[in-house]
Amino acid sequence: MTIYDYIVIGFYLVFMFMLGPIYKSFSKTSSDFFRGGGGMLWWVVGSSAFMTTFTAWAFTAGAAEAYKTGTLFLVIFVCNILSLVFCYFFVVAKYRQMRIITVMEGVRRRFGKTSEQILSWLLVVVKVLYGGAMLFSIGVFMSAVFNVPMHYMIIGLGTIITLMTVLGGSWSATAGDFVQMIVVVIITIIMGVLTLVEVGGVGAFLEIVPARHFDWTEFSRPSVLVIFIVTLFINQCIQMNSLLEGAARFIFVKDAPSAKKAVLVQMAGLILLPLIWIVPPMMAAVTHPNIAAEFPRLDDATQAAYVAMAIDLLPAGLFGLLVCGIFAATVTSLNSQLNVIGGSFVRNIYIQVIRPEASEKDQIKVGRLFMLTYGALWILLGLGFQQMEGLDLFNLLLLIAAATVLPLTAPLFLGIFFKKTPSWAGWSTMVAGFVPAVILGLFFQVEWFVQWVWQNPKMTTGDVIGMIWRTDDLSIREILNLKLALTTGVVAAVSTGWFFFSMLFYRKDEKPYVDDADKFFADMETPIQPEEAELGDHDNEARQYRVLGNLCFGYGLFILLLIFVPNPLSGRLIVFCCAAIVSAIGLVLKGLSKRASSNEHG
Repeated sequence: MTIYDYIVIGFYLVFMFMLGPIYKSFSKTSSDFFRGGGGMLWWVVGSSAFMTTFTAWAFTAGAAEAYKTGTLFLVIFVCNILSLVFCYFFVVAKYRQMRIITVMEGVRRRFGKTSEQILSWLLVVVKVLYGGAMLFSIGVFMSAVFNVPMHYMIIGLGTIITLMTVLGGSWSATAGDFVQMIVVVIITIIMGVLTLVEVGGVGAFLEIVPARHFDWTEFSRPSVLVIFIVTLFINQCIQMNSLLEGAARFIFVKDAPSAKKAVLVQMAGLILLPLIWIVPPMMAAVTHPNIAAEFPRLDDATQAAYVAMAIDLLPAGLFGLLVCGIFAATVTSLNSQLNVIGGSFVRNIYIQVIRPEASEKDQIKVGRLFMLTYGALWILLGLGFQQMEGLDLFNLLLLIAAATVLPLTAPLFLGIFFKKTPSWAGWSTMVAGFVPAVILGLFFQVEWFVQWVWQNPKMTTGDVIGMIWRTDDLSIREILNLKLALTTGVVAAVSTGWFFFSMLFYRKDEKPYVDDADKFFADMETPIQPEEAELGDHDNEARQYRVLGNLCFGYGLFILLLIFVPNPLSGRLIVFCCAAIVSAIGLVLKGLSKRASSNEHG
């Protein structure tokens, strides 16, 4: 990287840090601090939701998969899009109409205090591991690719994320996601266009890239692909539409129609951006066939596929913007997690168990102190992972996810559709799902399963599976896909089966649980009324437009300064276009601020 790239990165970090002080005055109540008072602009919330889906993983491990398998990696985006279609038609209105400030309040209203407390404490424990692992993983990548000491990356990024969220709460986190989305979208489009221009257009690109990138059977036989894709969709649909994940974003807007618009923004991002994002890493398979020699410090050098193309194509200064884009994707995921966990601790542990009489100001103060402590733990864990020689972090994260996420989300997905369950249905379904998740995650071997089936040919299932795999051995990729698919299928089946089994024990005389659940389901079907707004005098669309407009315009002006960086004319034109887009967005938002102000006072 050049000195200009480091300047861009430095400005970006300062810019993101300043969002905390800028949005500090927006938080007057705990509702403001933890969910923006339920009055954020729908397109800002939708942009933030999109950014939490399109994470740094897309530019690192995701790019590695695109380098190896090409269009096969788009399957995960397709599953996410279909899950959002389900969300749009069946659940997003329910999320917003739950009348909650944190998702754990929804858990309490649906399943009672026991499930609320169990899940709240589980989140505090699980997410601290997740945050530390994320900081470590981005530190590994940045250190190896950009020759930056890893501990500096972990400490610096962790500090920025923590302070930004501590000061500004959900306002700075969500607004930061919007600004970061602009950075990610612009750099992704520039990279895709430059790649296509370099090779001579879309037709030439399709001819040059390896044929295997369009033939999925090169990596896995059709039967395995079908099983993997079906179970992947089940997993994504349950997680993205559960109370734990889905409601976490869409309770920020003012009503159900706004929540639906936010879903459309997230869906549009996942439809359009991956198609241009995937072009550079696919092309890297042609231009950088020996990428391991170029990035010897990475255990899996294909993770640098996107960066390798950026080194080839981007002018000085804009390469730093790519780094900011990777930063942005990490920041948006972690600051959102920090805000959700902080809100859950204060609203569902602190005022429920420790100090029920806490005032609004005290809740915000405790939330900030908790987030500061939690962020420090993330940094310490990230530094601790750094000291572990030969740590297989990727598989560790997969194990954590397999053993926790699906069992946690399954009852919170089913629970918003089926009411007649006993009070213990929520937490017991989680436990029922944990058992097979842990057993299969730790001990299950696909080869044993296939061999056992072959030895039982009288079984109908055995005949089918035998016909599929009798001819040759399974590849490593097929083994991994099948293990994930079978684990997901079994955990989903056990969790769902237990949830419906618990319905046999439902009793109408179980008060006050039944009354609370009835009220919860009634609220989910009742539109939010204007008089229910709990927003302070800071909540007006004009102010939101104005602040975001100023931020975008200022960022655009900084990018414009990069035209003075020594670059060929083509590079300066690219910089100018980038700056013009960001500045134009800022000007449009400022114009909308004036119009909104006129409407509010007219």
